Amino acid sequence: MRATAFMTTDVLTVRPQARLKEAAAALADRNVASAPVVDDDGRLVGIVSELDLLAQDVPPDPLARLTPVPADTAPLPATVQDVMTREVITLPPSADAALFLRHMLLDRVVCLPVTEDGRVLGVVSRRDLLRLFARPDADIAADVEAAVAAALPGADWRAQVRDGIVTLSAAGSGGQPGVARRVAQSVPGVVR
Repeated sequence: MRATAFMTTDVLTVRPQARLKEAAAALADRNVASAPVVDDDGRLVGIVSELDLLAQDVPPDPLARLTPVPADTAPLPATVQDVMTREVITLPPSADAALFLRHMLLDRVVCLPVTEDGRVLGVVSRRDLLRLFARPDADIAADVEAAVAAALPGADWRAQVRDGIVTLSAAGSGGQPGVARRVAQSVPGVVR
């Protein structure tokens, strides 16, 4: 299934000039782990995460230490552009869920922007992928049957689903089992 079927399109974005506390409040209010950073033309220029913001905001407590905490004299970052990640992994809207998961696992990211021509169309988070996995089997079965019926008019395919695993059966001569199997695999929530 393609990103357009499961990505979040109501995307929180922040500007590079946004103050750190303003960005932190926006992430906290929306309950998201990261946000794409876009310029005034709406083009992706980075991504900022909770950890990027927290790294600047949680100093050691001098009263909780036996030894004195050395004074930090480094200039404090003030805006999102000071802490954001500039090299952002993005995927197109045609990318499938498996590719998003692969990047999340290998690149250790929690959210990937979906872009086209440098503009953010949506984001895919681990939670978006988890929602696919958590879909009720009855909903998946109904969607599989509808998708296969649309792809193979006149054929009567039935789907039984248990834990996201689909078993297809044709009433009579359904024909084209390879097509039915590929169409079923494209339905959100199908594991196998």
